[in-house]
Amino acid sequence: RSLPQRRGRDHSLGMRLAARSFINEVNARYETLHRAFEEQFWGTKMALAADMYSVSELTRTKEEMEAFLADEAKLSKSRELLAQAETAELSESEVRTLKIFERTFGCYIMESAEARELRATATRAEGALEDARNKMTLGATMPGKGFVEMSSVGLRNTMRVDPDEAARKACWEGLRSIGNFITSNGFIELVRTRNAMARALGYPCFYDYKVNQAEGFGKEALFAILDTLEIGTRGLMATALERLEADKGPAAKQPWNTNFVLSGEITQKLDPYFPFERSVGSWGRSFGALGISYCGATMSLDLLDRKGKYSNGFCHWPQPAWLKSDGSWQPSVTHFTSLADPAAVGSGVVGLKTLMHEAGHAAHFSNIRQPSPLFSQERAPTSVAYAELQSMFLDSLVGDAAWRAKYAVSRQGQPVPWPL
Repeated sequence: RSLPQRRGRDHSLGMRLAARSFINEVNARYETLHRAFEEQFWGTKMALAADMYSVSELTRTKEEMEAFLADEAKLSKSRELLAQAETAELSESEVRTLKIFERTFGCYIMESAEARELRATATRAEGALEDARNKMTLGATMPGKGFVEMSSVGLRNTMRVDPDEAARKACWEGLRSIGNFITSNGFIELVRTRNAMARALGYPCFYDYKVNQAEGFGKEALFAILDTLEIGTRGLMATALERLEADKGPAAKQPWNTNFVLSGEITQKLDPYFPFERSVGSWGRSFGALGISYCGATMSLDLLDRKGKYSNGFCHWPQPAWLKSDGSWQPSVTHFTSLADPAAVGSGVVGLKTLMHEAGHAAHFSNIRQPSPLFSQERAPTSVAYAELQSMFLDSLVGDAAWRAKYAVSRQGQPVPWPL
């Protein structure tokens, strides 16, 4: 009886070692490919001048990473090892890791050769469009000044605070020019390619494909959820618009006027209490008081608006946080941005809110203690709602009266007045 038992133990050990080897190989290779892509993402989005950053390298590294995740052999191996988990006496951690492999690979594998070719075409089109948009000359033809170059952040801020309606309308028209620009530079073709790819995979459109991969249900289920929100608040919105028109006149409902009449005066009065140079300190003290730790993470922050920089805040992780197989902790390396213009009225509070939001993402993902970097990356199968929950809670602090009473302080040391 001892010989069969020994053979059984040896077989079980062999399967266990094979599973561990596979897990370690996938984790190490994904970490390398993820880092290469994210470094290119940061360099191109931030318009960094180094020669190592380019749209072609961004496209290449993205395709390499997605090809790795779309390898059918890895999905088959993950399922094979999961089926053997009990016999191989795999640990709970190893089973959990193989399950995230299975879920992730399943999001990227495309059995249709047509779909794979369309995905590659779409990836190249995305890079070309993003490059063109980053190089677009954006601005507004301002009254008495002619064309003034401004970023989308500057245009939106001017619409919010400038008392001259003609200036606000000019900035609104400047923002609208982005739509004409991208539709003339490949956006429509990109949408067609994405939708064709999704249809080749059996989805009605690209949006339905993306929702399914990230959330696990389709767009019809999502729209049903959103419909309850819209229908439930429709009466409130109608009443609010009627009140706005009654209080401020019909022009208040024009898109270049609404933000100004709702908040322009208040924004100007609040501005002295949100100097952007204190934003990093406010973030650090707030998160520290909440007991939030970054678990040894290294963070690169790019907080000011400038020409060529991607005009939306984001947080990405060239190095995901994870627990290695030897039990050691790999801290995250985080890149995140804000878009403040310290000279612009109202920019301080907007920049701070963006900073708190992206710092919330960084805090969330730097605290994910799981046995694979695939647990702590923001693409599918990570839920968008899950990823945004913590960051949106933390940016909401900036509008909280109790928070403002403590952290909204002028350069002269005066807290924001209670009536304001």
